[in-house]
Formats: sequence, structure tokens, C-alpha cells
Amino acid sequence: MKMIFVDAENVGLKELEKVEASIVDKVFVFSRVESIKQVCEKLLYLCLSDYPEGANQADFYIIAYLARVLTSLPRRQFCSVSFSLFSNDENLISAFKFQCAQLGAQCDVVRTKTNTVVVLKASTPAEKLYANLKQPKELAPLQKQLGLSKPDFTKAINELMAGSKIKRSAESKKMWVQC
Repeated sequence: MKMIFVDAENVGLKELEKVEASIVDKVFVFSRVESIKQVCEKLLYLCLSDYPEGANQADFYIIAYLARVLTSLPRRQFCSVSFSLFSNDENLISAFKFQCAQLGAQCDVVRTKTNTVVVLKASTPAEKLYANLKQPKELAPLQKQLGLSKPDFTKAINELMAGSKIKRSAESKKMWVQC
């Protein structure tokens, strides 16, 4: 059985309609948008919209709801249940994975945008680079996308390599990824 969490405020209506779930799977959709609520009703998904308006309120509710579900399940059921998150929000993804790991639950993330560049506010070049290497990527285009100078970018690479936080991808020597 799957428990699917959809950050509909982040991925949108088109991606919600692409979610593949069987009748026994539980799909939790987080959105305050009326058209998304209607699609959820049609597809028999549970739409959760009773959170306050504001930045990251849906994200906080997703994590709170995940924690609630995780703690309500007996540990012996974790081997038969997988948790999925549909989102492109790297901070939410990190929190979701952390909560699942805390209790040993299986989880996976479905990013609906490929090669998304995450630009974190008020973060170091190394943090920006690291956040963007969740999937293998070439570094040269990433430097331009992040808007980092060559010296800052090189320093960030060296810092992450020295800390064993990034490595060359097994797929291609041109690609780098988080360790």
C-alpha cells in the first residue's frame, strides 16, 4: 500500500492528475485551490485545505500530517507501506525524508520538474550548490544557473568535496551528485 502526499500548491493540477494510485492507496492532497479540491473529490483523494494562508503553511501541514500518520501505524506495517511525496520543494523534500528515516519508513520523492535549480535565499555558495545536486548534474551549466562567480563556485566545489558531501556520478564522470 502507498501513502501519497501531494504538495499541490507546488506541483499544480496537471501533475495531480498524473498521480497513479490504486483504490487501496491513500492520497493526501494539500491545497486551498477550488479546482484541485474538485479533482480530489472526483478521484476519491483526501484534500486537506484547513491550514492557514501564508508562506510554507502547506509544507508545515504536510510534515505534521506525515508525522501523525507515521506515529499511528504499528512499526510492523512499515515494511508493507511506502510513503511518497510529490513536490519540487527541496526543503519540504528534506523534511519529509527525515521524518520517514526517523522511524525507518520507506519513502520516495517524485519531482515533477527535471533539472530544477534551487536558489536558496541567504545561503552560502556551497549550500546552493549542494541543494542542487540531489540528482546527477553537470557543474558548468549549474554555475551559470546559480549566478555564482568562478572563484565562489570553485571554492564551493572544493569545500563540498573536502567534506565528502559530493562526488562524481557513477553514470558519467561529467556529472556530480550528493554523497
